[in-house]
Amino acid sequence: MNRSALFRQLSDGELKELSACLCAEEKSFKKNDIITKYQKNDKKAGIVRSGLAYLISINDNGETSILDYYESGNIFGQNFSPNTGINLYYIFAKQNTEVTFYSYDKLISCCDNNCRKHKQFINNLISCYVSRTQIHIDILTQRSIRAKLMTYFRYISRQNNNTAFSLPLSLSDLADYIAADRSAMMREIKKMNNENIITSKGSTITLL
Repeated sequence: MNRSALFRQLSDGELKELSACLCAEEKSFKKNDIITKYQKNDKKAGIVRSGLAYLISINDNGETSILDYYESGNIFGQNFSPNTGINLYYIFAKQNTEVTFYSYDKLISCCDNNCRKHKQFINNLISCYVSRTQIHIDILTQRSIRAKLMTYFRYISRQNNNTAFSLPLSLSDLADYIAADRSAMMREIKKMNNENIITSKGSTITLL
C-alpha cells in the first residue's frame, strides 16, 4: 500500500497485517478501462495504489459529469459516493491504474481481535471521507469561477506544501469538476495571470 492519510499512525507491518485481515484483492487497469459500475448492493470498496481514476455520472440525456477523482491512497466505492440512484455512476481509469479491492463489510467492521490497527484505519477512513466531501462542497458552493478556482488551487497547494504545483486534472476536466464553463474558466485563468494572482503554464500553477 502507498502512504496516505488513510494509513497514518499505522506501521508497515500493521499495513501488511491489515491487508490480510481485509482479504485484499489487487487488480490493474489500463487507461480508459472501466474499473467498476455502481450497482445495487455493491459491497466492494477500492483504494488506488497508483494512477488516476474518475467518478463519472451520466444523466438521462447522456451528459457526463466528473463528480470526483482518485489518486494514490484515495478510497472509492458506492458507499463512499453521492449515489442518488437516479443517474448511472461508474469509475474509469484516466491513466494506467492499480487498485486494491476490499469487502466493504470487512473494511468498516473491526476484526474478531478488535485490534488497534483496524480501529485506527476506520477512524482514518471516516476522517478522509468527510474531509474530501467538505472540500468539494466548498469548491462548488463558491459564487464565482475565480473563487472556485482559488479554493481548489489553495487546497492543492496545501496538499503539496508548495505554492507551485501540477494539477492532477487536465484543464478541460477541471472545468467539469468545479462545474464551470470551460471557455469562461480559461478566460478567468488568463485574467488571474494578467492580475498577477497566479502564473500558469498548462496544468502547472504558481500562486503569487
